[in-house]
Amino acid sequence: MVANRTTEMWDRLFQPTERWGWEYVTPAPVAVSPEAATPPMAAQIYAPHDYQLREKRSKRAWIGLIGWLVLVFVVVAMVGSMAKAAAPKVPALAEWSTMIILILGVGLALVYFVRTRRRFTVMKRSYTTQYSDASERYNQAFSAWQQRVDEHNRREQERFGSALLWYPVQLSSRPSRIDVFGGTEDGWASLLVTVGANQLATGSSLFLLDFTDMAVGDNLAFAASGKGHQVEVRELPRDLGQLGLLADLDATELAEVLAETMYNMNRTALGNDLRGLHTDLLTAVAERLSGPVTFTKLVAGLQVFRRVYDAVSDETLSPEELRKLNSYVDTVGKTDQVHNELQSLEGELRGLARVEDTTAETPGFRAIWPVRGFTAIATRAKTGRHRRFLEHVVFHRVLQELHTRETTGNETLVIAGADQIGLESLEAMARQARRAGVRLVFLVQHLRDDMQKLLGGAGSVTVLMQLGNGDEASTAAEFIGRGHKFVLSQLTVQVGKTLTHGSSSTEGGSSSTARTRGYSFGSTSSFSTGSNGNSSSSSGSSSSTNFSTTHTREQNWSDTVNQSEADSQNLGRTASRVYEFAVEPTALQGLAPTAFVMVETGPTGRRVVVGDCNPGTVLLSRVATRARIS
Repeated sequence: MVANRTTEMWDRLFQPTERWGWEYVTPAPVAVSPEAATPPMAAQIYAPHDYQLREKRSKRAWIGLIGWLVLVFVVVAMVGSMAKAAAPKVPALAEWSTMIILILGVGLALVYFVRTRRRFTVMKRSYTTQYSDASERYNQAFSAWQQRVDEHNRREQERFGSALLWYPVQLSSRPSRIDVFGGTEDGWASLLVTVGANQLATGSSLFLLDFTDMAVGDNLAFAASGKGHQVEVRELPRDLGQLGLLADLDATELAEVLAETMYNMNRTALGNDLRGLHTDLLTAVAERLSGPVTFTKLVAGLQVFRRVYDAVSDETLSPEELRKLNSYVDTVGKTDQVHNELQSLEGELRGLARVEDTTAETPGFRAIWPVRGFTAIATRAKTGRHRRFLEHVVFHRVLQELHTRETTGNETLVIAGADQIGLESLEAMARQARRAGVRLVFLVQHLRDDMQKLLGGAGSVTVLMQLGNGDEASTAAEFIGRGHKFVLSQLTVQVGKTLTHGSSSTEGGSSSTARTRGYSFGSTSSFSTGSNGNSSSSSGSSSSTNFSTTHTREQNWSDTVNQSEADSQNLGRTASRVYEFAVEPTALQGLAPTAFVMVETGPTGRRVVVGDCNPGTVLLSRVATRARIS
């Protein structure tokens, strides 16, 4: 069962589609039906305004009928008694009159009864029919609405349950270099399997320089071999003789490779001068050696320049080579600096000469770099300095190969443990790889010192994996960037109470004096004549004068007391714009071994993608085969 699952994983991984990992995309939540909040409304059917009145009349129609009949019989009895008195004169009057009145009375009573009942029955039937039709229409509309809502919910649940969760992470740009910072050996091994599988499936080649001593390419080699791809793994220094590092190089190229190695191994203030001296010394040795140049011959040639070569016991050099070298000894010079550098070169190269198998046949280093398939060169030296020197030699040999290699444009070069190499050499490798059309991948374990300058280089994509160091994680978080948002920064509550108390007292008064003066005058006169002729007259006058004085006094007072109370409350919120890390440093420190954060500047701008390069992801359900369209 496990073998079948492994085979299935390889089959799914080795597909000709670029894939650096998978990003998890949470499907859109289940959406509520837009009709859920608007159920159909039942039409209101109102009874006629006189429905209850007619209903009462219909129920009491029997009582009315009985009343009518009683009234009819009373009238018939009264008419019959009256008709009996006239019966001698008109014999048939009593019989016919009572009969007619009885028939008319009963008929009218029945007509009233039937009419009353029928009116209500027709009204009730019409109302019931309208109500039943409205109820049926509502039930049909509600059933259709419920079905639509249920169908929408079912489709949403089906969509949510079957939505793809993992989408391949692909590069929207065509970068010439991908820089991977941080991570563990398991994370790098998973990344190489995920990336290398689709690279090999397209018929391209993958060349790995593994300077980690952690065999990060073994899983890819095993998988590629199982899928029938060409795989070649060389371990150094064990396979140094078969690798042919110095083969296919002329004397100048060989000297430059080793001089650059010495320069990066031993940088000093006079590094440039020493690099030139090393190049001259190594060129002088290589030009005087015949046949394939090996590290053993180089060491022997340097010993000749130092005058310590024992030609009797050491047969490394042929007589002709020995003669040419001896003839150049005096030209080299005898200064202390030359002597020291010859000794330094010999010491570094002697470690490689000891493990070099000069009898092994080698096809040359150029044949090691594949046109198709996967090749890995891994260093496994026990001593740290010799291992580092060997790594630099291999690195600069590959750099030299890029100058002359005819590439197909579908080749990828991976440097695992690139922080062992200096920044200057890495940038030189990046420039040359871009010219040659080779995609370059740097796997850098630590983001510190000069390695920080690689972040965001032109034409590059940055992949950040687990960074346990706090300073490195902070540097990576700063590079990813910050985003702004508004957060609540201040809450203000103001509570106030105002009390007002006042009193006032007023007192006043007034006084007034009014004086009046009046004057009146009158007169009277009378004249009278008697019967005897006597007459008399009288007159009188009168006058009067009056004075009056009125004094008025008024006094008033008032006391007023007022009191007021007021409560107030103010609530305030203040939001501030803050900038925070898009990815916190602690999140980078806590990443899973196979998780990563990719930062790419593509045609649509800068994007940050969080993904996972675990190859087992392809065995999960709901995994997409094409990248998500953003």
